[in-house]
Amino acid sequence: MSSDIKFLTIQDLAEMLQVTRTTIYNLKKKGLPFIKLGKNIRFNQDEVIEWIMKNQHESKKENQ
Repeated sequence: MSSDIKFLTIQDLAEMLQVTRTTIYNLKKKGLPFIKLGKNIRFNQDEVIEWIMKNQHESKKENQ
């Protein structure tokens, strides 16, 4: 496993995306990839970016 992997908390991710914690929970319900470690939720930064980019392109296709 690469040591380059960065796991983010909900607060870290909210700050990175400049959204509220509620928005993160809503995105998680829509399929935002996450890891649960006990009671803690973490997000792999690379997977989150990939998921956002993939969903952005799907949204553009729907508008055409």
